[in-house]
Amino acid sequence: GILILRDLGAGGRRFAVLAGSGCYRECVGADTLEGLDGDLLELVDAAFSTRRTAFKDQRTVLYISTHSGAEIVVFLEAGKRLTDTDRALIEVFSSRLSIAFDNVVLYSQLQGANADLEQRVQERTAELLAANRRLEAQWRRVRQVNDFQSEVLGKVAHDLKNPLNVILGRSEILEELFSGNSEGAQAAAPQLRHIRSSALRLTSMIDELITDAMNDALDISVRSEVVDLAAVVRDVAEANRPLAERKDQTIEFVVSGALPTLCDPERIREAIDNLVSNAVKYSRIGGAIRVDAFRAEDGNVVKVTDSGPGFMPEDMARLFGRFQRLSAKPTGGETSTGLGLSIVKKIVDLHDGSIAVTQGETGGASISISLTAARNGTKA
Repeated sequence: GILILRDLGAGGRRFAVLAGSGCYRECVGADTLEGLDGDLLELVDAAFSTRRTAFKDQRTVLYISTHSGAEIVVFLEAGKRLTDTDRALIEVFSSRLSIAFDNVVLYSQLQGANADLEQRVQERTAELLAANRRLEAQWRRVRQVNDFQSEVLGKVAHDLKNPLNVILGRSEILEELFSGNSEGAQAAAPQLRHIRSSALRLTSMIDELITDAMNDALDISVRSEVVDLAAVVRDVAEANRPLAERKDQTIEFVVSGALPTLCDPERIREAIDNLVSNAVKYSRIGGAIRVDAFRAEDGNVVKVTDSGPGFMPEDMARLFGRFQRLSAKPTGGETSTGLGLSIVKKIVDLHDGSIAVTQGETGGASISISLTAARNGTKA
């Protein structure tokens, strides 16, 4: 027997021998019917033309049309005349063969579609991964720029506050000196008021800048070198003395000698200034502030002690949080961003240092920071 396929999509001119047995085995795989004998070729052409199954003595020609648009002719040659039962079985076989062939075609198409879909998914996945990597790289660059901008903005704003506070303090001292009724005093008073109001306005603007900068990021970098911590503390204490004098406060600076320390001098200056300015801000009018710098077993220590109300128990859990307003209030009407101690903690952590808070027995509080002592340009 032999099984021949004609694809309607090929215009009815192309054939394929899909199966063969006996003398037709050699025809399997052929795409023409030239190898068939004349009688068989005539029977096959008639089946494709009439589209009907024919039973001729010991020969049977089955015509099958599939839903996929193909036509199949099966030629069977038996050694005997087929009975009615044989013919009925062959017709059942023909109907099943059509369904089976359609299933094979559909399965092949499904396999091809799955392979194509998988290829497209792989291509799209590769494109998405590449796009994601590009977006991540762009995000990192944007984040770096934003972090750098926030860091610079916060640092500049904090560094500007010290000279402004000095200007405010000196302007108030000058106002007191020119408080008489002399002609010079009357001429100087308006100018001093302008200086003071401008400085206050600029201080308020800087506070807003600090809040915005630290709201975006609190990422701070350090560049360590060996510096004399005692000299840094002395400069900070002197810079804050005019602020203390405005509130009739005293600042006592106690140091035991040079304190070589491995740190970033600008960052540590910023941290100590936050501690001292907070002590001035929250100490009572006429109170005393003490700043100690000394060598301890675990490093060099800076300790700032104020004469304020100290910390309430509920303050301790959020002492170093960002934008935390604690129970104590400034005693001279100063503003507070709630960032000072969080910045101090961040800077100290970046130096692998430690920070400690102790309460005074009769009020006030002490905040100590410990940093790595240096010896011959390295860690001690």
